[in-house]
Amino acid sequence: MNEPEYFESVGRIEDSLLKCAKHSFEPFSNEFVDGGDIFSFYAKQWEKGNKFKLRHRTPVQLERDRVLYSPGMRKQTEKYHVLYNGQRRIVRAYATHTMKMAQVSRAMARGLDLNQDFAEAIALGAKVGAVPFIHAAKAPMTGWVEGKLKSLDLKLAPQNPRDKVSQQQLDLDFKDAEVPDFVSSLQSSVVLDKVQRYMPWAAGQRQATLYSSGQESYWLLCTNPFTSEAKKEAYFPETMYGIWRHTLGSTPDKKRFKHMVKLAGARRGHNLITDDHATFEAMIVQYADDITWVIENLNDANEVALLNGQPRSVYEALAIEVADIDPAFDAVLTKNDAGGLYTYFISAFVRHSSEILARDNGELSLRQALQKGDTSVRIGLSLEADQILTKLVEFLRTRIFIEPRTKNRSEMLRSISTACIELIHSSSDVLEHVLQDQSRVHRWTEDIKKNAVNLLDDPVHKIQLSLDVLSSWGDQEIYDFVGIQSL
Repeated sequence: MNEPEYFESVGRIEDSLLKCAKHSFEPFSNEFVDGGDIFSFYAKQWEKGNKFKLRHRTPVQLERDRVLYSPGMRKQTEKYHVLYNGQRRIVRAYATHTMKMAQVSRAMARGLDLNQDFAEAIALGAKVGAVPFIHAAKAPMTGWVEGKLKSLDLKLAPQNPRDKVSQQQLDLDFKDAEVPDFVSSLQSSVVLDKVQRYMPWAAGQRQATLYSSGQESYWLLCTNPFTSEAKKEAYFPETMYGIWRHTLGSTPDKKRFKHMVKLAGARRGHNLITDDHATFEAMIVQYADDITWVIENLNDANEVALLNGQPRSVYEALAIEVADIDPAFDAVLTKNDAGGLYTYFISAFVRHSSEILARDNGELSLRQALQKGDTSVRIGLSLEADQILTKLVEFLRTRIFIEPRTKNRSEMLRSISTACIELIHSSSDVLEHVLQDQSRVHRWTEDIKKNAVNLLDDPVHKIQLSLDVLSSWGDQEIYDFVGIQSL
């Protein structure tokens, strides 16, 4: 008996999904991030005899596995969240957050008949580009990158004033999308050109920054950062949109997000990532991220409080803050059970969102409405659960994270992060040494290696590469690099 065609087998696997869910083969989105054709790529893979690899697995599942086995995913075991209370300290590897966030995403997607594998792929990839020390280092990295870029622009602007051709090209690529201040304020045409080729950024918001964990995750997953070359036929634009925009509140609005892929090797033409790639699964991940962050921190704080012999658990104190919003949540808190908190939010999300997705029997038109910015089709928590989540975040920030050692540690890590990236950037041999290691591990050809070495002379590429290297290190590697010997 002949083997079934790959497209047919994938269709059967994904047949139970709603029409508005992300499917592997969609006629309106048939190109990878680099511009390669998705249909022809998998047809050729099937014809070439890769049936064993493809059989019973969808392209979405293959993409999820690429994220799971990426170097950045492994490094999350070496990045830590530390919480203090009294004489106690709780340390948690950041991989814990990612894996629980992925499972929350799957549970929500399963409850709504959306694509579980796709939601998991976004969740797993969302933190691949997180810098060491996570939240403590995010703002310093943004400030450092933007400061370096501004300094370089001031230096080169007199020799290379921006001309009309450069501005017209920028407008052509991004049309009516608002350009961030750090791009629109550039005066050097050389710097403007290099920023478009060597740095990930998107039009749509004036106050956008040059670093976020999702933004850097996109960059590390889709490129060889040492050569700024696009990886071939690797990821759907919907996946990268979800990863970049995984922060809660990043809602589609047609003019709020537009990224042009200008990497070497990318097929120019339609290789844009925009709000046209928004999905319901991406919205699931936004909520799963916040829910996981809140519950894991509350659970750590509660454990520390109990170990310190405090008369009242964190959950008991929290019950006062959220009393009477939802009796079902009050009952969960009295059980002192973190698992029950997850169940409450997952159930509240599925119940509320299923009513929205039931419109038009879950037809594709729902996702199209989402992409156009229709607020009536945005899935999420019930009103009560949303109010509770907001109060939990406030509770953490005003009652838990104010512990003196927690605050002092964050201040110290901000300074260490800035010192580390400055050392990486200013030391003549650090980036070259890392490059040589990458060349050996990935068995680069001499041409690839030569290109990577030559690019180190490009000042804009060097700024971005310094951030890429920092993102690829674990916490202890940072301590060692700046001369601090213990965790």
